[in-house]
Amino acid sequence: MDDNFSRNQRQQKAVNQAKKIFLILLASGLSIGVIVSIGVIKLMNYFGLTEKTNQVEIIQEKLNQ
Repeated sequence: MDDNFSRNQRQQKAVNQAKKIFLILLASGLSIGVIVSIGVIKLMNYFGLTEKTNQVEIIQEKLNQ
């Protein structure tokens, strides 16, 4: 009887520890994702990749060549 109780207690501790580790990994992954996405957006803005191009001008330049 006592062996079964200690086994359940160990299982509960293991489950709680697994939940804690999972939440830590989830939070750190989300934090890293936010930081990387902000960096990517800043780089895209720096290189002008977010600006809308004027397709009419591009087509006219190709036709005039």
